[in-house]
Amino acid sequence: MANETGGVSLGLPGVFYRRLFALIPVESLDSVLGELAAVWCEATTVEAVYLIHFDQTSQELNAGIFCHSQAGAECFTQSSIRIEQSGSLLEQARQIAEQARSFSLISSSPVHFFSIPCHQNSLTGVFLFSTHSLDDTLSLISDLTEISRRLFLLALGTGVPSHSQDCDSQHQDCQSCQSIAEPGIPASQRILPSTDKLEAMAEFAAGAGHEINNPVATIVGRVQMLLRHETDPERRQSLATIGGQAYRIRDMIGDAMLFGRPPAPCLSAVNLSKAIEDVQHSLSDAILTSGVQLMVTLSKAVCLQADETQLKIVISNLILNCLNVLEPGGKIEISAEEETMGTVSMLHLQISDDGPGLSEQEQEHLFDPFFSARQAGRGLGFGLSKCWRIIDLHHGRIEAEKIPGSGVTFHIFWPIHPTEK
Repeated sequence: MANETGGVSLGLPGVFYRRLFALIPVESLDSVLGELAAVWCEATTVEAVYLIHFDQTSQELNAGIFCHSQAGAECFTQSSIRIEQSGSLLEQARQIAEQARSFSLISSSPVHFFSIPCHQNSLTGVFLFSTHSLDDTLSLISDLTEISRRLFLLALGTGVPSHSQDCDSQHQDCQSCQSIAEPGIPASQRILPSTDKLEAMAEFAAGAGHEINNPVATIVGRVQMLLRHETDPERRQSLATIGGQAYRIRDMIGDAMLFGRPPAPCLSAVNLSKAIEDVQHSLSDAILTSGVQLMVTLSKAVCLQADETQLKIVISNLILNCLNVLEPGGKIEISAEEETMGTVSMLHLQISDDGPGLSEQEQEHLFDPFFSARQAGRGLGFGLSKCWRIIDLHHGRIEAEKIPGSGVTFHIFWPIHPTEK
């Protein structure tokens, strides 16, 4: 929100979001405490941070301490912590924390405590040691509190409900949600998205995207307002540059929010051949410039129930993924046919290229958001993770097949009739 002087009250800067995003999937409390304490300390510019999670059942304290004056974070677990139920939340938290580390040994600065609502049977929060007022960082602290809460829930195995969890009961017998292997494809050549990891990342991206989007919108608005009255060419160029970069952030945040919380599919009868033609037309300039040959082979006219816009997003992103790795003269092939798997009628769509294939690192992170392998072009941004998200919403499945020697084929299994299990 812009204040009266024209300044912008910013939340957590993107660099810290990326650092915390890298902690997902969360393996344990120990795996996040150190970096989380460091981000709290560096983002709020306080002297020191003491991050605690106390389990009242086990009487065990897990904590992380980070001081600006030290090279790294200290993480530890302390057992047999005693708690007195009397007193304020701050007094209880301080009494618990000082049984493990005396505040006087951490910093002589005044202490500010912020609770992190996490679990009804635990006390979680952060002590900030600072000589200056924290009033100007309350928006940032609010962001950090929410992100910390999500990370703690993931670490404790009680993360927020995901789409896959909601659908487990109704799709436990759905063969389209099972691992589908083409005959003759060895398991070692198949690359599957990590559903648990992507669900956790989606929850994180949804929250982070919303918080970042608000200050970016303010920046864009201010730039547009200033440009209307600015006549100096150099100032106009500077403002245009600021606006351009803000729009880039806005587009990335849009991708993050679409990945995190995409709109529910609006199903209709979609002609696959027509959908592919529309995507080819929209990408015609990129295909022509690349010098790549695109061939489409459909066994017959296929009509399926899908959200037409979302289906086109999937096809477009997979084609762009291939274009990014191919040299002039390369080839992309698209084929599709109906298959019956048990009692389920499925569309099996294949999009393949004859490019350089995948490195071991790319195989591991192929579907991860933010993973960048610019030398090969694959997995950049949210392209493949958005594809997974959309296909998952349609109760389908995506997997990649690495071709020995060269190339990758993406297999999409899409239910033709959404009411079928």
